[in-house]
Amino acid sequence: MRFSKNWRVILQLVLVALLVVVGTIGTLIKTAQGKRDLIEFIDSIKSVEQVKQQLRETFKFSDGCGVGSCINGTNTRICETVAALDVQVNGKIIGGMSSLGSDVKIPISNSDLELMKLIFSQCKPTNYQYWNWPMMLHV
Repeated sequence: MRFSKNWRVILQLVLVALLVVVGTIGTLIKTAQGKRDLIEFIDSIKSVEQVKQQLRETFKFSDGCGVGSCINGTNTRICETVAALDVQVNGKIIGGMSSLGSDVKIPISNSDLELMKLIFSQCKPTNYQYWNWPMMLHV
């Protein structure tokens, strides 16, 4: 079958449009899954002590990091964990993040609140790709 040049161009444009649509649908599915994962992560937090234990383990792991990707990953995990706790304590650490997660909120002491604020004050995006994942808490 022989196509004229115009038909080839039209066919190529249609194929490109289909690829864009398929890519967009894939991104939307990943974003929806990422949001579900994030909500599950937030809802898994039942106490401040649980978060402190998770942070201790992450700090110990980060002591052994020797490359940037390990450091970025563990630092992001620390910040993500504190931000998830913030949701569970009605935004007392960072503020403005209490719309996600379950309606059950957990108590936090003043000393733990100050500790979490201090930890989160060190959180900053060191590498844009880590903060651009849909499952990340954006702060």
